[in-house]
Amino acid sequence: MVKVLPPKDFARAKLQIHRVAAGLRFGRIYMDRYPDPLGFGKTPSRFSDSRRRATAHRFGLLYLGETLKVCFLEAVLRDQRDGVIGDLPIEEKELFVRRFAVIETTATLKMVDLRDDRAVVMGVPTDVAKASNQSLARKWSVAFHDHPEKPDGIVYPSRLNGHTNLAVFDHAIVKLRAGRVTTLIGTPGLATVLNDLQVSIIDSDP
Repeated sequence: MVKVLPPKDFARAKLQIHRVAAGLRFGRIYMDRYPDPLGFGKTPSRFSDSRRRATAHRFGLLYLGETLKVCFLEAVLRDQRDGVIGDLPIEEKELFVRRFAVIETTATLKMVDLRDDRAVVMGVPTDVAKASNQSLARKWSVAFHDHPEKPDGIVYPSRLNGHTNLAVFDHAIVKLRAGRVTTLIGTPGLATVLNDLQVSIIDSDP
């Protein structure tokens, strides 16, 4: 399959924009060794900056999910269920070393929308929206970030359950506020998520 890169004149394209209103709440699961719920990284990820340049000159991303379930799928479960029938055991320590934060928008976010047919309208390959080619997704992410419309990030469907996720560019994190933070294992609603996904918790001790 041919990798369709952003065209040289992509800056002339009209972006499909979704505006996320102020006052909406999303979730984030992160490792407890990082104290800031709004901390972000520049390590390789779905839409990270792939350019070979100094770290200080690459943009970072903060990933959020619209539901606890999609946050759990994206941050913890991922592909562990592939080929597994019945209950999937996960060690208890996996839940103790993570936190769940409620993140609220304090100003409108202007997001490139990859849901439904909006990616097609922009000429974005389906591999980007579906995350089937991460190296390609990263190149398109750079094109979005550098576009003259200056979007705040990307809104896209989870490849795992279709729920909405946000990838917020680092310059727009000032439009977010961290609310309640809990240990993942103590997060309200987690038991329902584990039951829905047929995940069983096992003791981490040998």
